[in-house]
Amino acid sequence: MAIAQNNFTLYRGKAYEGQISTTDVVEVVSRVVESALVPFGRAVIRGTAARSCAPVTAATTAEDIIGFSVRSLAEFSNSSPTNPDAYATGYPVSHVASILHRGPMFALCVDGANAGDAVIVITADGDNLGRLSAGSAAGVTLNFVRWVDDVVAGEVGEIRVDGVLATPAAPSAGN
Repeated sequence: MAIAQNNFTLYRGKAYEGQISTTDVVEVVSRVVESALVPFGRAVIRGTAARSCAPVTAATTAEDIIGFSVRSLAEFSNSSPTNPDAYATGYPVSHVASILHRGPMFALCVDGANAGDAVIVITADGDNLGRLSAGSAAGVTLNFVRWVDDVVAGEVGEIRVDGVLATPAAPSAGN
């Protein structure tokens, strides 16, 4: 006799890092990944080659960030899963990554956020490198990227990218 399943929450969250959150029009560009795996839902910087990207580093500034990696079902897990949540997923080196430039998506909020808070990209080495936060978190503040709703620390929440990620640098004298 079959056993009835009474819920579907075992392996399904409300959203996933890097998932486009609505059917709104979004601007997503393709870039070749350089140097290291770019996990889904993380900030990325411009690579050294034309039309390329790379993970953020400790030296990353707001002006370096070009967008956020979008979850793709076309990419396989690059390591065998031992538990459903214990393996890396994202874009490996030399693969073409989808990078969100404008629109809404879901991302993990490391320290929690309030609706309307500016997004902070974590630049400290470790598991959260390139993930997002708000408030007094250490990292790079993106003034034009905001959390849509209140988000509990360690949960996935929605961000909205309005096309400009950071305040442009002031022109230098004589330019």
